[in-house]
Amino acid sequence: MNIVNVGYRSTNYYVLSDTAPILLVDAGWPGMVGAMQHECARMGIRLADIPYQLVTHFHPDHAGAAGDMKRMGVRLVVLDVQLPGIPLLSTYVKPRDNYTEIGLEGNIVLTEAESRAFLAGIGLEGEIISTPGHSDDSVTLVLDDGAAFTGDLTPLMFVPHDPADLAYRSWQEIRSKGVHTIYPGHGPALHL
Repeated sequence: MNIVNVGYRSTNYYVLSDTAPILLVDAGWPGMVGAMQHECARMGIRLADIPYQLVTHFHPDHAGAAGDMKRMGVRLVVLDVQLPGIPLLSTYVKPRDNYTEIGLEGNIVLTEAESRAFLAGIGLEGEIISTPGHSDDSVTLVLDDGAAFTGDLTPLMFVPHDPADLAYRSWQEIRSKGVHTIYPGHGPALHL
C-alpha cells in the first residue's frame, strides 16, 4: 500500500493507492480544491482519478473541500455516526471561504460493522472506527497492516490516563487493533 501525503497549509491529506489511487483521507480547506489538485499533481496523482474520499471529521481544514470533490466525482464515504457533523460544517465557515455545501445525497453511509466489507471491496484491508475525543464525529481509518489515520484526535501524549475520557477510550480502541503507525491530521507520522 502506498501512502502519499498531499497536504498543504499545515494539514495532512493522504492518498492511499495500489496500482491506482483508491482513497483520499481528508479533503482539504473550503475553496482550495485547486491547491489540492496542485499537490496531487506534484506527487504524480490526478485528483480526478481518486474514486473515494473519507473525512476524519467535519471541520473546515479536513472536510472543507469535500463538496467540491463530490462535484468532481469523488464519492464521499461516511460512517453513520458522522451524519450529524455534516450540516454543522457550514456553521464554521464564512461566505468568503467559498465553501461548497456537502449534500447528504450520493454519500456512501456505513456502520462500523459494514466498513470492513466496503474497504475490502475497494482494495483496502481494514476498518473505519468511531474515535470521539476531538469531536463527536471523529473517525479513524485503521488498516490491518498497522497504519491508522486519526485526523485531529488528541495526540496520545496529551490524553489523560482516565477511562472516562473520550480520547483515552478512542486510543485504547485504536491500540487494541494492533496499530503501530499513526498518520495524524497535523505533523509527521508517529510510531507507537
